[in-house]
Amino acid sequence: MIWTLLFACVGADDVSDKGDDTAAEVISAPEPPTPPAYSGGECPEIVDGNNSGFLSAGQERSFYVKLPENPEGAPVIFAWHWLGGTATQIMQYMHLGDWADQGAIVVAPDSCCGTFEWSFTASDDPAVDLTFYDDLLSCVNQQFSPDLSRVYTTGMSAGGLWTSYLLMHRADSLAAAAPISGGTAELMDFNPPARPLPVLLTWGGEDDVYGVYSFDVGSRELSADLLSQGSWVGHCVHDGGHTIPDGATEYIWRFFEDVSFADGDPGYTAPFPEPLPAWCGLPE
Repeated sequence: MIWTLLFACVGADDVSDKGDDTAAEVISAPEPPTPPAYSGGECPEIVDGNNSGFLSAGQERSFYVKLPENPEGAPVIFAWHWLGGTATQIMQYMHLGDWADQGAIVVAPDSCCGTFEWSFTASDDPAVDLTFYDDLLSCVNQQFSPDLSRVYTTGMSAGGLWTSYLLMHRADSLAAAAPISGGTAELMDFNPPARPLPVLLTWGGEDDVYGVYSFDVGSRELSADLLSQGSWVGHCVHDGGHTIPDGATEYIWRFFEDVSFADGDPGYTAPFPEPLPAWCGLPE
């Protein structure tokens, strides 16, 4: 993202005419770049519901889309499923159609190729899923003309880890991110995002473990690294272990509503506003 400074300079003739010899400085709000061109050539039609045969990075991919009544100018939310899950499952389990009812375009991709389904580990080729994200955003933008200043991402477990990877590598197109049981730690190195962006981290405390991986450690490491580079970070630490907590769909929506590409701080103080639960707050 490029922060653009526009200087409206008053010419010498104008100064004498107006009696004002002061140059006016105008600072424009940051804007996201236009998504890269679709790598598959001509974008196929995106339909409400299941979409398949979407060519991206040499792979035929599938995804689920839920459209609002009027998608033009709508925010776009990407939701990434867990290990062993599907796009349809995360849509149903989290009732993500509610976000479309509130006016958002919801895009839930299906995984294909990574060690943990999404390509965030050192043994994976990250270009596969990064290109998939780029291509989806490009074609959604081409067909529906959404609000590119309000593109968000969330996901659970493997999808939360991919959300963590994505926010580090696509901050130039994202307004905010909300990983559920994500993080960095042993699975991926921290890569400073291209710009600070607001991140709401949800995880299930010290009991949030899958296999040998601690999402408590991973989430806290990601939080500390993001804070060190100037990002706003919020914590929602529940006591349910490796689960999606009740109410997550509602409070993540509230968080997304409160931030945009140009506004990197939701302005939350303790306690966070409802429907964010009491176990959400600023890092200690």
